[in-house]
Amino acid sequence: MIIIKNNIFKKIQNKKKILIFTANWCNPCNILKKKIKKIEKKTKMLFFLINIDIHQNYAIELGIKIIPTIIFDFKKKKILSGLISTKDIIKEILLL
Repeated sequence: MIIIKNNIFKKIQNKKKILIFTANWCNPCNILKKKIKKIEKKTKMLFFLINIDIHQNYAIELGIKIIPTIIFDFKKKKILSGLISTKDIIKEILLL
């Protein structure tokens, strides 16, 4: 899992990615982070962790209103928000 800092957004803009919008104070986000670490090991997918308290403008630009939120596919606008199961995350990864 890569924690997004500064202006790395331009570097990852055109790459295939899974973005996770979280906040340190968000308990469901912290639970999701633990799930993601396990999923990363199983799937070899790379997740980018974005703290909305630091990157508010980017979250607003993408219309993030609920955390945690995972964006799987920008073109199809595939987004999961709220309490997200491991099964649902893996299902979406397989569809990429």
